[in-house]
Parts: sequence; C-alpha cells; structure tokens
Amino acid sequence: MGVADAGCPQCRRPPAGKVASTARYLAVDLLLDPATVLAASQRRVLPPVTVVLDRDDDVRFTAAALAAHRPRAGTITVHPTVGTARTVVLLHDHLTALGRSVAGLRAQGLTREVQAEHAVRVWMWTEAVRHVIVLRSHLRVDLNYLLDLHTATGAALTLVWHTPTLGDDLQLLLNSLDHRVVDTLDAAREAFHHPLERCPSPGHRAPSRTCCAMDGVPAPPQSGGGAPVAGSPSSAMVDTIRRHGVHPVYAGALAAQWVTGAEVSRLRGVRLQDLAHDAAALSLPPALCDVPGGIRSGGAYETFTVPECLRAPLLAAGHHRRLEGPGPQSRLFGALRTDALSALARRCALRIPEGAAPRPAGVHEDRRGTGTGSP
Repeated sequence: MGVADAGCPQCRRPPAGKVASTARYLAVDLLLDPATVLAASQRRVLPPVTVVLDRDDDVRFTAAALAAHRPRAGTITVHPTVGTARTVVLLHDHLTALGRSVAGLRAQGLTREVQAEHAVRVWMWTEAVRHVIVLRSHLRVDLNYLLDLHTATGAALTLVWHTPTLGDDLQLLLNSLDHRVVDTLDAAREAFHHPLERCPSPGHRAPSRTCCAMDGVPAPPQSGGGAPVAGSPSSAMVDTIRRHGVHPVYAGALAAQWVTGAEVSRLRGVRLQDLAHDAAALSLPPALCDVPGGIRSGGAYETFTVPECLRAPLLAAGHHRRLEGPGPQSRLFGALRTDALSALARRCALRIPEGAAPRPAGVHEDRRGTGTGSP
C-alpha cells in the first residue's frame, strides 16, 4: 500500500501525550514575537508529519529528495552528518541547507545549540521556508528538535526513513502525532514536491512571517515616497552576504553598514523600534561625542531608505532580537563584535567607502535618544 494514514490527513484533533505536548506547544509558547509565533488556533492545524519509508535504501528516493531542494521556493532538503547524534551538528547541517556557510560559525557565535537553533528559526521565518525534508532520519537524528522546529515555524516536515520498517520507537512517537506514511517512489516524489498543508478554519487568515509588528511598540520610521535610496549592491554581493552572514544580527549589520556607512559603535545604538516593520527604512541614533562632564549624544535621528534587496537580513535581525528578548528599546545590533563583523566584511569583500554614506531619506527628532551616558 502506498499511503498509510492515521485518519484524515488534512484535519485532525490535537495530538496527545508528553512528547507531543513538548514538541507541539512548549516550543511555541517560549517564543516571544506575536508576528512570528503561530497563533493558538494555528498550532492545532499544523501539517501532518510525513514519513517516507525507503525500505530498500533505494538511491532513487535520495535523488528525489535532493531534487526537491529549492530554498528560494520554500523547500529545503537537509542531509545530516553521518556518525554523530549531536543536535548542534544537525543544526549546522540545517544552516547549510538554508544556503549558509559554516566556515564562520565560531566567529559569529553559533557553536552552541541554542544560538544555532535561533538562527535556523529566524532564517526560516525570514525566507518563508514552508517545507523541510530530512534525509537519513533513522540515523540517531534528534527528532524532538525537528518536531519543535515544525511547531515553531509551521513548516511541513518530511522524514526519510531508509530502513525496512519504521521501528518501535518511531512508531510510538508517530502514534502521538498527526502523520502519514508513504512507501512507494511515486508517493515519495509527490510528498517531496507537494507537502500537506495545514487547514485553517473558515475565514482565518494566517499572519505574514515577514512582518515585524509588535503590539504596544511605537511605530518605527517609514520610508517616504521619493526618498533617496542607497546605491544597491550587485546581486552577487547580496548572495555573498546571504551565504556568509550566518548569524542574522551580523548579516543585518552588514546590510545596515552598506546603507548608512555607519561605524559599529553607532550601529550598536540602533533600537528595535528604529527598524521599519517591513525593513524599508532604518533610523540611526545621533553620534556620541565627548563633551565636558561625560559623553553626550545630541542632534536628530537620521532615517535611511533600505534597498529592497537588503531588507531580508534586516528583517532577520529584527526577528532574532525578538526571539532573544522583547522590548522596543532592545538594541538591534547590541551583541556585535567589531572584529567578527570586520572579518565577515572581508570575507564578503565588502567595502564601505569613507564619506560615501547616502543622504538620509528623512530626519526626525526623538528626544528619548538624547542625553548623557552610554546608549
């Protein structure tokens, strides 16, 4: 039989059991951004988990899964590193599938599990990844992590199991989840290219994960019509930043430097609320200067229009800040290390010419951004 479903594959009751509760609800409740966390009603209509049972370890199943890998179309295929069960290694494999280089993981602070997991979630939100296929899932892969990711992002999850049977442990786990099992090549290809989707209730509209809005946060700057736009980098440069800027904060900082020409010390003062909801505009705080009696920041905020091709890394930086901790006064780039950002800029062959920062798209006063002391 090609498909073995446990009931209706599209609309099912919420799963029961300790594992299911942990994987389906706890991970979502721990997240802090209402713009990216699935609503309670949506958690109950997540896509069923799909298991592709490749009984004979047929290379055609693997080839079909790899052929479905189209990150820009919302589908990624993860090929776990063989010989280790460490979750952090699986996370790095996931980042690789997302098109990121693992060469700069240590410099950008992504060697620990929680840091890497946040980066994976943020890039999936930002780039609207809707389907994750995991090859070699039977080789000691951390299924609880994959289920948490499935819950937190709402992306469909397809596990490829290259063994004659599912095994008791996996079957026990599946018994507490909405799922389907397919075991023929044709059914597998269909599952890889056409994953099941959640079934929202009538009239329900799913929120956009590219929106950075938060309830109770003052409206950030908006780009004005006809405002000057910074010179856009080439598509090759954007791809380079995307590949090597693995940490969302560092990728966002590179984009901010391109747009504003600001030094790291000034970028550290940028607040979460200084980024427009759609990342179309970014405001810089006044520069700090030494004055008698201490350090003072004065003058007006400068607002820059962000080219469309550089908005994704800034959106990612905003998502990451909210995932790390809420609050409009939170610093968007507060955790930057100057040496790590400089090394990343060199790797991307990115140069910010001195004195070549574009004119601000607009200027507005913000008295909360002035005063004595550090930002």
